[in-house]
Amino acid sequence: MVFTGVVAYPVTPFDADGAVSFPELKLLIGGLADSGVDTVTVLGSSGSFAYLDAAERERVLAEAVEAAAGRIPVAAGISAVATREVVVGAKAAQRNGAAGLVLSPVSYLPLTDDEVAALVEEVAAVTNLPICLYNNPTTTQFSFGLELVARLAAIETVTGFKDTAASPDGFADRVRMLRDLVDAPLSHGASGDTLIVTGEVSGDAWHTGLAALLPVSYRNFRLAVVSGDDARIALERSRLLPVVNAVQRLRKLSGLHALAKACGIDAGDPRPPLLPIAGSDQRELARLADAFDDQEESVS
Repeated sequence: MVFTGVVAYPVTPFDADGAVSFPELKLLIGGLADSGVDTVTVLGSSGSFAYLDAAERERVLAEAVEAAAGRIPVAAGISAVATREVVVGAKAAQRNGAAGLVLSPVSYLPLTDDEVAALVEEVAAVTNLPICLYNNPTTTQFSFGLELVARLAAIETVTGFKDTAASPDGFADRVRMLRDLVDAPLSHGASGDTLIVTGEVSGDAWHTGLAALLPVSYRNFRLAVVSGDDARIALERSRLLPVVNAVQRLRKLSGLHALAKACGIDAGDPRPPLLPIAGSDQRELARLADAFDDQEESVS
């Protein structure tokens, strides 16, 4: 199954003129392919999908698949406001060798359950790629009820659910309830670094943008959580928590681009209207990134 283990969502690097830096993207994906994470997903929120046009999205995916060279699955985010744009993205993903699709119900007006179901069904009708549903209510204004997830899990290609909750107990409750509703295999993964970094949530997967910048640390942290190694959990958590808190305090996408720079990745600034973070915050992220120099392999 594609959507298990550590699923890393890299930033899309931009050059000084705001164009996608494809050479830097390929370096980043190539490093991730050797880092020990389980899957790379491009064109997620961390990858600025909402700020790229259709041609840029397709080329980002094609370059990422080429850079991974079969060493690691590369999935693609296909979210967009209009269903026809989502379908175009799904077809492009299939055409360019994606291993799976991540879909959140992005919209201008909040969607109903039936509208989301129709969207997922239309995507499933045009591709045989595995689909991971993404519950991101803060951004989309739509929260996946578990009954809807169970309804959509009856579609053969819906094999993943990227979910979030306010607390580890809340996530555990959702996992238990969904398992009672679904018979088919479904990876129920955790999204949100503040939830993940508690060290109390394993799930079938961790979906995270920070794992694309600190892949070895996230891999080691997940191994400790899955194995129940309390001492290692405490150690890895103490290393990651300051970084997670720092990025969450900033506007997340701007913070990820700044942390990428601190990690030696020439990610550039996010596209306007988003603004880069202040220099003082950049220096703080650089200081925090230094704590990982003895552990992280380069991904640039």
